[in-house]
Amino acid sequence: MIVLIAGPSHTGKTALAQRLLETLHYPYLSIDLLKMGLIRSGQTALTPEDDVQLTAYLWPIVREILSTALENRQNLIVEGCYIPFDWYKGFDAQALAQIRHYRLIMTQAYIERHFDDILSHANVIEWRAGDPLCSRDFLLADNRRELELSRRYPCNRILIDGAYRVEADPDAFLTSERLAYRRMSERDFPALCRMLQDPQVMYAWEHAFSDDEVRAWLDRRHGGYASRGYDYFLAVDPSTGEAVGQIGLLDEEIDGRHFVGLGYILCRDAWGRGYATEGARTMLQYAFEALGAEEVVATIRPENTASRRVAQRLGMALEGEYVKRYRGQDMVHLIYRARR
Repeated sequence: MIVLIAGPSHTGKTALAQRLLETLHYPYLSIDLLKMGLIRSGQTALTPEDDVQLTAYLWPIVREILSTALENRQNLIVEGCYIPFDWYKGFDAQALAQIRHYRLIMTQAYIERHFDDILSHANVIEWRAGDPLCSRDFLLADNRRELELSRRYPCNRILIDGAYRVEADPDAFLTSERLAYRRMSERDFPALCRMLQDPQVMYAWEHAFSDDEVRAWLDRRHGGYASRGYDYFLAVDPSTGEAVGQIGLLDEEIDGRHFVGLGYILCRDAWGRGYATEGARTMLQYAFEALGAEEVVATIRPENTASRRVAQRLGMALEGEYVKRYRGQDMVHLIYRARR
């Protein structure tokens, strides 16, 4: 597995990399060390002040290091400021399934309340002999820019807000404005039961699941993660840790052809809050941006008006229908499609 830790200066990237090294026992590469080695050896005329040019110079080198590690089935942690927001370009779905990406960003409130603490922790892992650029205004502007970019690109964002708590969950996948999306595991069985055993949630399936059917559902999700790198993800409210639903991308087969499919199932108490639209939009963005999909489909029962409204809000066009065989029954599904 590859772990990428990105974000502005002083957010704790090196400290997190060190902690992961000690717990996972993966080696880690500091892009800052690579940068200084190239500069001091005269391999580039760039200087440490040339941040934008350094990203363009360093990232292709780092990207090929990652590709080599993946080919060799080696684990690696890479941390630094020079990981672009479109880092996923150049990797196929199989490679993306082996990469975990975290973006550390401090909120304005955190910086304003804890600026002195940020400075006092600057040398926790590495010695910094003074940093004249690290002013309150610099940190505010740098993190504000990162936050804005993180809303424009598929991103697994870790916001540092009330207290400094940074955990790199290996199941974490993406974040959106209000939700975090992660791969499901056995710990999520109770949350899945609450959804899949609720007759009102499962009305499009025309039955609530048994415990065995929930376990089979979870196994299929694991199969999707292993084979494609994506499937239904658990959508979680980060402020409470509570699951609000399942939202993700699927392998959708229609009349013998395979498409990237969009799926969303929400807990009943999460209905009517716009979570399905927010999550589905995030997954569409990932499908088009990271996976390079040319089109994404959503197959919806005609009577499922709530799901149809979500597809319409996303600008998906109704382009036909087909019959899906489920539990010995023919079920008509409408085909909504979004193109790149």
